Parts: sequence; structure tokens; C-alpha cells
Amino acid sequence: MTNSYEDYSEDAAYHNAILIEKLEKKFGEINDLLYTTSVPNEELEVKILPYIAEDVIFRDPWQEGGNKDIYSIGMKGFHNMFHFTFDTYQIGVQLHGTIGRCIVDGRMDLKQFSWIYTFPLRTIVVYDFRLLDADGPDGVKFEIFRHEEMWSYLELIEGIPGIGWIYKNMFRPAFGHLFVGVSYLSCIISPLFKICPQK
Repeated sequence: MTNSYEDYSEDAAYHNAILIEKLEKKFGEINDLLYTTSVPNEELEVKILPYIAEDVIFRDPWQEGGNKDIYSIGMKGFHNMFHFTFDTYQIGVQLHGTIGRCIVDGRMDLKQFSWIYTFPLRTIVVYDFRLLDADGPDGVKFEIFRHEEMWSYLELIEGIPGIGWIYKNMFRPAFGHLFVGVSYLSCIISPLFKICPQK
């Protein structure tokens, strides 16, 4: 039984790497379905909802909250009202026991008025999940209990035609000079109002 511990460790590491690879592939598919709004609601119900926990929470810079029923309504409404696609730059999964996190780094493209302009928005999507069965007959089984979108309001503003140019080339430089001016003024005034602390 020489090297049995080493053999076991190598075998466990190998199986964990395979599991991570399966999870990354599945989350890539889920993310594509969620953020390609041409996917019909019926397909979302079959391919997405089985992976959503009853206590799921959705969060983005606009909102937070929910459960599976509310998540389902919001997911379908997003697909009904908007025209988005998502380009994935990279995806990674971390797993600690039965709790894991998947981070998807990419860009959402709003194509609502694509004949005029496609609105790009750099986005990080985070899925926290519970691993239910690593070796199920239908593949790895898990449930997502938190889904979060992270993107910048400033980038959102900068991406708006016309308004973005004004914000980037006029407002930000002006605000920067204003802030420096006020800071300089505070350096002059502050010593005049300092009072020695009482001992």
C-alpha cells in the first residue's frame, strides 16, 4: 500500500478538476440562456428553473430580493422587454464542500435599437450555488441560491450616445477641477479653524 495516500490525493484532485470543468461548462450554458433574450420563455422554464433554488435572491445595482417565483417572473420579463446578448470573456468556479461560486466576466450588449446603436456594458455575473449531486445520472446537479449582476452606473452613462460624450469630456473634467479647487481652498482655510485639544 505504498503511496496510497498520494494516490488517493491525486485521484481526488483529478475528480475535483473534472467536476469544476463540468460546472464551468454548465454555468456557461445557463448564463448564455439567461442573457440571450431571444431564448423563449418555455425554454427558460425547462433549462433554467430546475437549477434555481426556492430561496434564490437576485441582485443588481437597481434591485435586490426575491424567491423562485419572483425570479421566474423577472427572468421572463427581462426576455420579453429587452434585446440583449452576452459575450463571455472568462468563467471560473470555486467549490468549498457543497457550496460554490461561479464568476462570469463578460459584456452585455443591449440591441434594443441596434439599427442606431448597440449599447455595450461590461458586466460581472456571480452565481452562488449548492452542490446537490456531483455524479447524477443526468449530470452534475446543483441549485443557485444567489444571482448577482455587477456593472457600473458610470459606464452605463458613458455608453449613452451624446450624453456619454458630455459626461466624459465635459462633466468629469469640470468636476475634477472643481474638486481640486475646493480641496486647495480647504488647505488654506482649515488651519484658521483648528483649535488645540484640551488636556
